[in-house]
Amino acid sequence: MSIKDRLAKKTGDLVNAQPATAKVEAISVAAENRLPRTGPGQMLAYRSHMQENNQRVQELQDQLKEFEGTIPVKLLDPTKVRASKWANRHNTSFNSAEFFALKAEIETAGVNVQPIRVRPLADVPDEFEIVFGHRRHQACLQLGISVSAIVEKANDKELFQAMDRENRTREDLSPYEQGEMYRRALDEGLYPSLRSLASELGVDPGNASKAIAIARLPSEILAAFESPTHLQYRWGQELTAAMQKDPEGVMLRAKAIRFSAKQLPPAEALERLLGKSKPTKPEVKEFKLKGRAVGNISRKSDGAVALNLKPGVLNDDAFAKLRASIEDLISGSN
Repeated sequence: MSIKDRLAKKTGDLVNAQPATAKVEAISVAAENRLPRTGPGQMLAYRSHMQENNQRVQELQDQLKEFEGTIPVKLLDPTKVRASKWANRHNTSFNSAEFFALKAEIETAGVNVQPIRVRPLADVPDEFEIVFGHRRHQACLQLGISVSAIVEKANDKELFQAMDRENRTREDLSPYEQGEMYRRALDEGLYPSLRSLASELGVDPGNASKAIAIARLPSEILAAFESPTHLQYRWGQELTAAMQKDPEGVMLRAKAIRFSAKQLPPAEALERLLGKSKPTKPEVKEFKLKGRAVGNISRKSDGAVALNLKPGVLNDDAFAKLRASIEDLISGSN
């Protein structure tokens, strides 16, 4: 056996037992050996790489063209979305048949198909203020599902104008809700005057004035109706005129309607408040003792209550208890 063969036999195990790192280095060297080593070869490889990148960029640009003119929609946590300070929806709007139908539709679809619009809050990261879509947001909030929303920056005036445009396309917005929105805008100085508000929003100043008149009615007057959303445009000015002429009488009639056992239809409540309703027979409840009439309690159409008892029916202690009970009732109703 030659010297070369004997040396190879002794060192063969060492070569085969080389560490993994050595094998990796050997592979890397082999890969490097496959790269073009000459200048022209490297330039050709670079050009090929750039052509691939340019082709991919063109494909992405073609895909983006399909979305030109569209507005991105996001799914937001409804607890991170708050009502606008200009919100005009009355609480009864979230307890109506229309709202429950909307809620059922969203529940079936799993999302509000028509997105709401929100703006990011500058002072609170990852939270938003509604521009329009308060009922859709409320439905998603109650259902505990994400709300589909368009997120766009807007200042107060841009938000207000967008909300007004959206509201005026909806037939279910009441004069009170519209007036409440305009009232807040004027009271907070968003517009210097009613004329300015009407001009910038492109609305009829007469209708805006009538709506604001409803929103400015005293709460006691509004409470005479089942909901202020039932008031019609012309009613605000009629009730305002009545308040200027006979404020005490209107307020007394409003209180009587409010505490009446029967809820009046809107038109009848208006007639009562204006003092135009026809007089009706007083409600009378007669009291008897051992089959003998001893007195009665009555209430007139204007709400006045009268109690008449015959002499000797109540002793001093009973009279004191009756008076205390009446005082408790009166204080509890105010």
